[in-house]
Amino acid sequence: MLHRLRQPIIVFIAGFLTLFVLRLGYGLWSETRGPDAVRQGSTFDGMSWEFGKGIKNYASYKRKRSVSVQSPGAGAGAGQKHEKIANIGLRSVEFEEDEARIRRLIGENDALIQFEQRQGLKGYRTLQLAIGVDPIAFDAFVDKVQTFGELTRLTINKSDKTNEYHDLQAKRRALEKTREALTLLKQRDGEIRAMIELEQQILSLEQQIQGLGVSLGDFDSENEFVTVKLRLAESTVVERVSRSLISHAFDALAWTVLYFSLFWIGLAAFLVVVFLGLHLLRWAVKLFRAADARFAQAP
Repeated sequence: MLHRLRQPIIVFIAGFLTLFVLRLGYGLWSETRGPDAVRQGSTFDGMSWEFGKGIKNYASYKRKRSVSVQSPGAGAGAGQKHEKIANIGLRSVEFEEDEARIRRLIGENDALIQFEQRQGLKGYRTLQLAIGVDPIAFDAFVDKVQTFGELTRLTINKSDKTNEYHDLQAKRRALEKTREALTLLKQRDGEIRAMIELEQQILSLEQQIQGLGVSLGDFDSENEFVTVKLRLAESTVVERVSRSLISHAFDALAWTVLYFSLFWIGLAAFLVVVFLGLHLLRWAVKLFRAADARFAQAP
């Protein structure tokens, strides 16, 4: 009896040892292939880039004169207005040093911090800045600030605002003409109630004109900027600890026992299904033959 079982037992043990050695070798190999250190700290997942949304920075440039086609009333060098926004995400293991470098770069370029927000404890700190930058220094500023830490995000969006600027100017001129017309009406005699309503309309127009003046002031060429939105997140480097051979062997043994058992259970289930299927097939064949024989003996 033992002589008959010797070969299956040897095959079983050999298969188990082979799978164990392969799993142990994979565990040791994957550890040497992994990074020596990992980063942990603040992330940008789920964080919006809408901070400093109320900031309006518009820059101007001169439109070149077209030789072949010119639109009526468009003179040479007509001013064009545009908005340019760069979103830059940085991750740094030297948070305070990189923050100091960023602020020094802002000072060197005569830029303006228009929004600032800090949050998080040490090791998980984040700094958000909305910076107004001179359009001439924009590209150099963006290129330089990328070197402060690990770059995780960079988008630059530019949109033309010339039509919006012209619409504001036209609306302001229209309101000023309406105000002048209503002011002339005040010089005529009329009912007190009508004069009060007229005064209220003039006051409302004055408020609208002032509001438009503020909006047009955003386009003022003397203070024009383009925007750089910068988010600096702190991260720390954690050295990976190498595991011992015994720890790898224990994990390999547990994995081998589990999957080797599942293999034999699956194989046994497969054989049972095959056996039952063959048995049912033979039973169906017998029934078919018996029915065929009865049909042949029928008168």
